[in-house]
Amino acid sequence: MRRVSAIAYLARCRRSLLEEVESQSRGDIEFESKQIDVITRLLLDVRSGRVHKFELTHPRAVEIHVTD
Repeated sequence: MRRVSAIAYLARCRRSLLEEVESQSRGDIEFESKQIDVITRLLLDVRSGRVHKFELTHPRAVEIHVTD
């Protein structure tokens, strides 16, 4: 996947998690907040070129290889 597409994918995942947290009044908000932090860090690392491959399990399992 091209870098710009990987960044867009991660941004959508992050936005989805944020919406889940905002819509929940209860639940495991702490876990999802940590997931948001992980996605945010990964987003920055992919954007800067420090990461060329990553795997996610949420919202579905996926392995992405980043190309320029």
